[in-house]
Amino acid sequence: MILSKKSIILILLSNFIINAASIIIYTYIPRYLLFLGIETPLMQLIITIFPLTAFVFPPIYGYYSDKIQNRYIFILFGSIGMTFTYFFLFLTKNLILIIPLLFLFGFFMASSNLLMTLFAELVEDDKTLISYFNASVVAGWFVGAQSGGVFIDFYGIGSIFLFILIISLPSGILVAFIKEKRSLILERYNREVEKDANNLKLNNGEQEISISQSIYHGLFFRNFSIKPIMPILAIIMSFHLGSDSEIGFLIGINFLLQFFQMLLIGKIITIKNIKSFMIIGYSLSSISIFGYIISANFWSYLLFQFLVSFSYSMHWAATITYIAQNSTPKNKGKYMGYANSSVFSGSFIGGLLFSLLLSVFNSDYYIVMYFMIIFPAISTIIIFLKFKPNEKINFYSKMGRDSELLH
Repeated sequence: MILSKKSIILILLSNFIINAASIIIYTYIPRYLLFLGIETPLMQLIITIFPLTAFVFPPIYGYYSDKIQNRYIFILFGSIGMTFTYFFLFLTKNLILIIPLLFLFGFFMASSNLLMTLFAELVEDDKTLISYFNASVVAGWFVGAQSGGVFIDFYGIGSIFLFILIISLPSGILVAFIKEKRSLILERYNREVEKDANNLKLNNGEQEISISQSIYHGLFFRNFSIKPIMPILAIIMSFHLGSDSEIGFLIGINFLLQFFQMLLIGKIITIKNIKSFMIIGYSLSSISIFGYIISANFWSYLLFQFLVSFSYSMHWAATITYIAQNSTPKNKGKYMGYANSSVFSGSFIGGLLFSLLLSVFNSDYYIVMYFMIIFPAISTIIIFLKFKPNEKINFYSKMGRDSELLH
């Protein structure tokens, strides 16, 4: 059941805009730093600032939003804060100021990520509707990457933050009209708990959660290698391609493919294939890194962008569905926060290693990328050996609607 159609539409729209703006930073900030004259190893180190804040703060925001039972205040704080950060990034080209502003960007982005938690609660963890949220994320990434590349071709990399600021402005307005419906969420949850009391063990209002910790380890190791590579992908492509529009298309097509994949996966994911989705997704990550190393033209990059899109769609959709349906309104923020923290802790530590290896190998991206292939393979092994999807509790009966995923 959808508890507020208006709010979920507003969440999808604001989420689309937030991700369209943020992917431009994620994709083009390395080239912007090189434009400012920053050396390659230092540039790689600087872009780890965002994942540092993004892994530190999501569990904190999640914990306190659970405790005070209010997601909206964090979402509004994050979306407005990001817009102000873009404004100050537009005003400066001073590296000393850019570094703390990138820290603030990650700080506010982590807060706005509670949109995902609130959306899951408003749709009562419905796997198909959660796929709509994931699709809005990647749709934003597609539009942001494409439009960013076109903008740079026309106006140059030096004005990119003006473009980001303009894109981000509507998000704060949309978020202002979201209604959390917290009392209704808790009322529905308590009613379902009473109906299904035999399946719950309650202790002072808290539940024993049977979430396999292997999912967090899998996210960590996969993003240990993939996340440091993705921001410099535009640089790697520029070695072989002629225009930013081409690069923007190749980066954007990854997200366009994910849009349709997310919608499809939301309909076909079941308890029987959720583990397979994770394993295939992580395996494709290793293959994609190797593909970026050997690619030398538009068509080879296109092929491996196709594979990496499946990599992300499969493991992330399976993971988020699993967490959403094994948590409650009283702890969902915390467990979603752990997932985001696992992603960005891997990104941060992997980024530090990537920077170190760039220094050792004289800024040779390709040699360094060979070292990174192994980490998604570790994720694959962890999920294969440790993940048990039958360790599952769902707190909404949905009148048998998701029975194949719940038993």
